[in-house]
Amino acid sequence: MTDQNEPIPNSEGGSCPIAETPSYSTLSPEIKKRIEENRLKAKAIQLEKKLRNGSDRTSQTPIDQQNAESTTSANASNNEEKLRPMKKFQNYVDYDFSKMENTRGGFLLEDSVENSKKRKLSEPEPEDPPINPILSENPRCKECKSVEIDYQFHRTFRINICKTCKEKFPEKYSLLTKTEVKEDYLLTDAELKDEEHLPHLSKQNPHKSTWNDMMLYLREQVEEFSFKKWGGAEALDKEFEKRQNEKKKRKDKKFKSKLADLRKRTRTEELEKNRYREHKHEFGMAVEDPETGVSTQTCSSCGISVEVVLF
Repeated sequence: MTDQNEPIPNSEGGSCPIAETPSYSTLSPEIKKRIEENRLKAKAIQLEKKLRNGSDRTSQTPIDQQNAESTTSANASNNEEKLRPMKKFQNYVDYDFSKMENTRGGFLLEDSVENSKKRKLSEPEPEDPPINPILSENPRCKECKSVEIDYQFHRTFRINICKTCKEKFPEKYSLLTKTEVKEDYLLTDAELKDEEHLPHLSKQNPHKSTWNDMMLYLREQVEEFSFKKWGGAEALDKEFEKRQNEKKKRKDKKFKSKLADLRKRTRTEELEKNRYREHKHEFGMAVEDPETGVSTQTCSSCGISVEVVLF
């Protein structure tokens, strides 16, 4: 510790004295008065700022507070949207089962905003009409004469059948897809578009909601139309077997043509290899021509002949 009045050495080796700091008691009355005024002014400015900040907070309306909260929540949601999963976790998908719809067909459809935009808008099905108190005026099932018919089948296929009989007789009232009808019953696209003879039920595609709807046909109506076209079940079976045989012949022909092409290319490659391979002649016994008296030898592999002189 050094004294405040102790001189400090300078670069030339000398020393320079430090100016003494005057204390508050040694100041003149005018300077003391000026210091006190400045202190009071600063205190008044500080108090005014505190009052102003407090009035701004109390004067804020609930709407402003709600807007402020909405902006903070929007900023938070934007920050969440900016977050992206790591590359090694991108193949994992989280499903919220509370937002999914059970289609009762083995598939769960996610009811999200994105899927709802892509999904085709389908009209809601009309409600089933109530049962008439006069039972004789109600449509009845063609199998069991029940009044509880399936109105979806009634509207689409124009047939009265109840749900119990529909499950009881699947060989008549089961539904077939468009592909099954074309392959098994040999019907064309133009015939399947005939709504008068072959009405169909449109269902949302279970594999992907943005694909075209499935077209379902009633087995009884399809069989009736197909038997009428081909002349009965036996004629349909013969035509089906004939087409299968033709299909098999086309496959065999295509296979044979590919096999012949492969053999041709293999033979050509072998000839190309033999062309540039070194050949060694294998000459047989010398044969003398009785007319000219010249003896020749012939190679057994390439057939070239050379003249030789026998001693």
